[in-house]
Amino acid sequence: MTFTTFSLFLGALVTATIPVLLHLLMRGQPKRIEFPALMLVRKHLETYRRHYQIKHLILLFLRVLTLVFFGLALSRPILKLADWFPNVTVAQHQNSKRSFVSSLAASLSSQDAPIAAAVVIDSSLRMEYVAENQSRFEAAKDFARWILKQLPQNSTIAVLSSDRETAVFQVDRLAAEEKINRLSITPLGRPIVETVQDALLLLNESEFEQRELYLLSDLSQPGWADDSVNSLQNTIENMKQKNGLLGGTNNDLGFFVIDVSAEQPVNSSIDQLRLVPEVIAAQSPVRVDLELSHFGQAQKKTVELLLVDREKPDHGTVRASKSVDFSDGESRRYLSFLLSGFDSGTYQGQCRFTVGDALPVDDQIWFTIHVQLPWKILVAAQPPVRDSSLYLRQALETVPFAVETIPLSEVSGLTATELNQYSSVILLDPSPLEPVVWKKLADYASSGHGVGVFLGRNAASPASFNTPAATEIIGAKLVRQARDPNGDTWIVPDNGVSPIFSVFKPLGSLDTFPWNAQPIFRYWELNEFSLRAEVAASFSDGRAAILTQTIGQGRTVTVTTPVSEINDQPWNLLTHGEAAWMFVLLSEGMTKYLVGVSEQKYNFVTGEPVVLRPNLEILPPTCLLRIPSGQSIRLTPDQVRREIAVSSTAESGNYRIRSGGSQESLDTGFSTNYPANSTNLQKITKAKLDQVLGENNYRLAKTPQEVELGIARRRIGQELYAVIMLMLAFLFTGEYIFSNRFFKQKLQNKTAE
Repeated sequence: MTFTTFSLFLGALVTATIPVLLHLLMRGQPKRIEFPALMLVRKHLETYRRHYQIKHLILLFLRVLTLVFFGLALSRPILKLADWFPNVTVAQHQNSKRSFVSSLAASLSSQDAPIAAAVVIDSSLRMEYVAENQSRFEAAKDFARWILKQLPQNSTIAVLSSDRETAVFQVDRLAAEEKINRLSITPLGRPIVETVQDALLLLNESEFEQRELYLLSDLSQPGWADDSVNSLQNTIENMKQKNGLLGGTNNDLGFFVIDVSAEQPVNSSIDQLRLVPEVIAAQSPVRVDLELSHFGQAQKKTVELLLVDREKPDHGTVRASKSVDFSDGESRRYLSFLLSGFDSGTYQGQCRFTVGDALPVDDQIWFTIHVQLPWKILVAAQPPVRDSSLYLRQALETVPFAVETIPLSEVSGLTATELNQYSSVILLDPSPLEPVVWKKLADYASSGHGVGVFLGRNAASPASFNTPAATEIIGAKLVRQARDPNGDTWIVPDNGVSPIFSVFKPLGSLDTFPWNAQPIFRYWELNEFSLRAEVAASFSDGRAAILTQTIGQGRTVTVTTPVSEINDQPWNLLTHGEAAWMFVLLSEGMTKYLVGVSEQKYNFVTGEPVVLRPNLEILPPTCLLRIPSGQSIRLTPDQVRREIAVSSTAESGNYRIRSGGSQESLDTGFSTNYPANSTNLQKITKAKLDQVLGENNYRLAKTPQEVELGIARRRIGQELYAVIMLMLAFLFTGEYIFSNRFFKQKLQNKTAE
């Protein structure tokens, strides 16, 4: 307890002695008079005298107490309730409760004693929301600067944000303020609860008894992910049990959660963009799917799609636009655009709202489309080549692929240079090949190409396919031919995770396709699978149907049943019947996997590692990366892996990679966007906040006045003036009533005498 004017209280104590002195000085001196007639009532007089003295002392006590409380009221005492009640601090651990003496000592301590304080400012993208001509981030920084002014002199202060930095105390208050001024939005920052966790650990290391933590945030849901929340809860519980920071003796923590969010925010955002497909052949169409979300009052928005000029990256052409209506509250909408007419090359664009809102960072989204010249595919088949390769050739030419066919017997005569002209080589029902041919194909695949093998009736001698050189391509050893004359066997995708089946997914779930409409009558059974081999699809009896593996920089696919049958007793009906259209998709998926299309990615999440593999035999020694802000960075491609790696993508937008010189051989790029839902403004509920931090572990505030009150109750205390004045009124009234009755009775007694 402290006193605003302690000298007045001392004066009140001195004044309280006046009634006592007057009582002693003006006390009447009794005269002894012998009167025998009154001897009979002496006993009664003694009793009356004792009652009179007791009432006189009570009246004296009331008068003294009245003057004491009057002086106490003038001195304006303050009591630090935080040291007596757990409504501001965390509840005490049952084995480390404060004694009455320690609580009293703490409550009488100076309000100007230095403390350890940590100021945590949420610097996520959502804090860019503008309300009342100020972003929530700037509002939080202003609030933080006000907090610094409320801290006692010589306090140690730490300023933390969503940035991934080490938590340390600043040198002094000026350094802390400068740190606040330098803070900026960190799009790739960590969840705010992780920063709070670091702040708690830092305060735990301080030697000051009083510690305060201030969290300034809009309290939006994305910052309170379940995995981070669980970690924070564990930290709080461990501190309660181990070192007493959150409730141990003389180690209290004042935790203030300051809500700087806007009242009734309204925000529309473009959350996700998906290209179907991301890599296309020249003149092929591409579908742009958008997922949009809205929070707040109902609005109507228009979304437009722009394509960036390849020669002038800062200019774009609007190719399409659509309107969408958002209902009141939280809503989600979906839009699609269809683009076509692209020549080979890399095209970049943007989808955006024509009219922005208070959170501009999610009003647009970026994309990159890569248009590839038809991949050259070499198909080696049994004579007659044109007939035996008919089904696969026609299926691939619809994609389109540039398909060339040769007899299988000519594969052995191809040189490495001739093979490298093709993105992939596919063997249809091959006869036994020499080990040197298998080795040539393995080297071809390792250099970044693809080799596909469809096993059929010409693999009559399994031993010739089980050599180490052949097994390196096939990925397993042949055992025997399995037969099912009734056709009760069919292909079943294994979990649908293989990139081979990515072409099916835009059409629906894999289990909805009529796989049983393509019966399998005969296939090769495999065993002793390579460590690199993965089963992409099995037959309905559980045996391997399609095997994939990676060899060096390349890939292989083995199918245990053929697609080149032209006789009356086929091994399967993959290429016939009402479900033959599925063979076109399957062929496209397997061939795209072989040429590496499934691994080519041009759209990334901001911060995600980026690796591009341009379709060039020789990459330039250096190239320039133009980032969205307009700056250029020099990169050195990996000539061995034939890839370009970009380690940092801190900005969202379109990135372009070009080689210098007049003979430009490289012109590609990629796009990055912030994670979906990263700008969701819906706030965490009070119940969730209580669950994370503990209901009695923190004080929630929104204005400086609320924080000031919390600081006063914790660090300074609660002024007792009103309570004392109320008690003074009761004492004065009691003294008045009691004295009137006392003197009235005394007067009556004298009159009676």
